[in-house]
Amino acid sequence: MNINKITPLEASQPIFQQKPLSTPLAQAKVSMSKSMLVIAVVLALVVVALWFLWPVILLNSIHLQKESLDYLTEQFYSGDSKADFIILGVCFLYGILHSLGPGHGKVVVSTYLATNETRLKAGIFITMCSAVVQALVAVGLVSTFVFVFHQTMRKLNTTVSELATYSGVLVALLGIQLIYSAVKYLYASSKANQHHKHGDNCACGHKHSANAAELNTISKPKEYLMIILSIGLRPCSGAILVLFFANLTHLYWLGVIGAFLMAIGTAITTSSIAFLTVTGRKFIQYYTKSTRSSISVVLPTLVKCLAGLFLIVLGVLLIVIPSYGMSPIFS
Repeated sequence: MNINKITPLEASQPIFQQKPLSTPLAQAKVSMSKSMLVIAVVLALVVVALWFLWPVILLNSIHLQKESLDYLTEQFYSGDSKADFIILGVCFLYGILHSLGPGHGKVVVSTYLATNETRLKAGIFITMCSAVVQALVAVGLVSTFVFVFHQTMRKLNTTVSELATYSGVLVALLGIQLIYSAVKYLYASSKANQHHKHGDNCACGHKHSANAAELNTISKPKEYLMIILSIGLRPCSGAILVLFFANLTHLYWLGVIGAFLMAIGTAITTSSIAFLTVTGRKFIQYYTKSTRSSISVVLPTLVKCLAGLFLIVLGVLLIVIPSYGMSPIFS
């Protein structure tokens, strides 16, 4: 029987080759974890600061909105040619401030983006379209009442309240749609997991479970349209007042431009809120994506159902109290 002899040189070498303690990939992961931790701390501080400062910000925003409208009224009646540019600039700033004040638009967009697999581009698209629709509704409504029916501001206010009711119906329907899509996703996931007990890397040639993007491909455009209409149907109160004063001073064209500049300012603020919402959701998903238990499926579904229930309550409030969520300047 031949026995392989071990030389002294081979005996001096370790049996198992020791791997380096730190690889470039491991270092990158540690660095990324530290960066994400810093971002988490910063975001937490920002949230805490906003929590305590939000009432002050809200009251100052309302005060600045009233001052802006008073200043716009003075500029409309001044008759100065340079006042046109001042009016347009103030309209743009008013749109930014108006988005920080009371209103259901921010709540609807933030709730939807926080609980749905929606990309940032889609979120910005929703906010931009909502702002444009608001401006179109304001211009169309005032133009119809002033030039076609020759109605007063009081009658226009009644119509705006009715539009707020329709907006509430759409918000409630959106909440029902969120609950339905969440339950459908949970049912499809559980059914797929029961019928397919394969490994993650099996070669059976088909998918084992449906993901959120596949299940919501058809419902996404419908949900986007419901959000845009639920926000856009209730016109911006500032835009209506600007159009009204512009008509009184025979500068209606200037009021129309100002209404759309308000929409741009509104879109900037709401798009910023959409950016923060989507970024925060992705940040949470980054730290929970490694979880493969049933909780990782049930918990997002539960959160989505609660968000849908919240939107239903908000929609009912808009229906019962049409002025709820409206700018205090207009109501």
